[in-house]
Amino acid sequence: MEKLGYVLLSLVAVAWVVLLISGLVMAFPWGIIGLIGILGIGVLLIKVISDRMKNKEDDHYTQNVHK
Repeated sequence: MEKLGYVLLSLVAVAWVVLLISGLVMAFPWGIIGLIGILGIGVLLIKVISDRMKNKEDDHYTQNVHK
């Protein structure tokens, strides 16, 4: 049931991003500002995820420290 909720939320998020990008493209001259902002957020998100995957200290904490 939880996985179904995640799938539905993921579908809504993807649809929202597609509609957002298509709206920014339709508003061409001013929409470029929004596209650059989305690109910047995407680059930072990729950096955060890659840093988290490479951090062995966080892995040790999540595997060995009990709540």
